[in-house]
Amino acid sequence: MSSNGCNPMNSRLLVRSVEFPINLAFSPLAGILAAGNRAMLKPSELTPRTAELLAKLIRQYFDPLELTTILGDADIGAAFSAQAFDHLMFTGSTNVGRHVMRAASENLVPVTLELGGKSPVVLDADADVKTAAERVLTVKTFNAGQICISPDYVLLPENARDVFVERARSFVTETFPALQDNPDYTAIISDRHFERLQGLLADARAKGATVIELQPEGEANSVAGNRKMAPTLVLNPTDEMSVMQEEIFGPILPIKNLSDHPGSR
Repeated sequence: MSSNGCNPMNSRLLVRSVEFPINLAFSPLAGILAAGNRAMLKPSELTPRTAELLAKLIRQYFDPLELTTILGDADIGAAFSAQAFDHLMFTGSTNVGRHVMRAASENLVPVTLELGGKSPVVLDADADVKTAAERVLTVKTFNAGQICISPDYVLLPENARDVFVERARSFVTETFPALQDNPDYTAIISDRHFERLQGLLADARAKGATVIELQPEGEANSVAGNRKMAPTLVLNPTDEMSVMQEEIFGPILPIKNLSDHPGSR
């Protein structure tokens, strides 16, 4: 007589991203531990204080043979990704995800990858453009666009663009009368990511885009010292621009005419 059943996978490695360092750690861990598995957690090196707190609490409440934490930089993460775990889970960028999958494949380790993408907002001809602008900018300014559910670009009818831009400008002014010294407006996570975002804007300008900065009057759009960057719109983006090829993960919002998109034809 044959039967089917579920068995624990024993050891799992979780490599987590910067955006929700606690939620993205413990949400999958609940299921992993409930199913009888052991796990090792590698928090992002870009959130060191949160990572240290997680390590402290895990040492306090879990047996190290049940759950343990690995702290360190990207090299440490790469080294552990190459180990023969029973399953590996990674949340982060597509570029890093390729390296993780390549390393895991050497030991035929199954992987679960939650990677970045280009999530658009599409406005139809009968959309309430002002309301759409408010809602898009609400999410785009949350954590300064550094969350996976942040809109990456907007597709809208050409005759709606000016209305969207003006409401985006006024909405940001109303919501954030000040940005650079505002503790409720998030900084970019690291110097490297700040420079990457500046590079996206420089590339867009060089290739003919119109860049509209939405900082409050009298403030700079971006300040390297505190890594604060105001919401910024990119008009007339083309597919050749880096801002339309990479996940932005920051407060930059390209706005593209819906008629220019192949899927609209």
